[in-house]
Amino acid sequence: MRLEFFVPGDAKTSGSKRGFVNKKSGKVIFAPANPKQKDWQAAVKWFATQAANHMVPLTEPAILTCCFYRKRPDGHYRTVGGQRSDIIKPLLGLAMPGAKPDSLKLCRAVEDAMSGIIYHDDALICDHHISKRYCDPGQVPGVQIIIETYQIEKDVKNGKDERQKQTAAITTAGSNLFE
Repeated sequence: MRLEFFVPGDAKTSGSKRGFVNKKSGKVIFAPANPKQKDWQAAVKWFATQAANHMVPLTEPAILTCCFYRKRPDGHYRTVGGQRSDIIKPLLGLAMPGAKPDSLKLCRAVEDAMSGIIYHDDALICDHHISKRYCDPGQVPGVQIIIETYQIEKDVKNGKDERQKQTAAITTAGSNLFE
């Protein structure tokens, strides 16, 4: 199974929490450190629901790919007659967004938002492919999301599936490391 969709918008992070004591009850309450996180996650949920089109949430291990497209800083563009143009300066065309927000925290917000819609629980994600890129001129900021389940290939000779065979080889090799 493969599902792919795009969520437009300025992606927000998840993961950091801030704690405070409720003065009436004396209990510690944790809240997201990013106040814009809920709006972003609501957008991801809406687009995920549209893409899922009434499918039953996955209950098997999956691969999540997220490519976040960030708005370029104004300094990346040439100016013509004192006005910013849509032409990127030659040395900045291949620049990467190596500043905040953290790509793992961006992905965490997306992953959490899709729980119960695309997959039963985000613990089912076994492999992540996360990247951040600057938008090209005219491109909309957002995140391109791909969810894939693992393909299991049957070994014709003995009828065992290839994934189990590979796992056994990794386990055997790993045990030799500690001998």
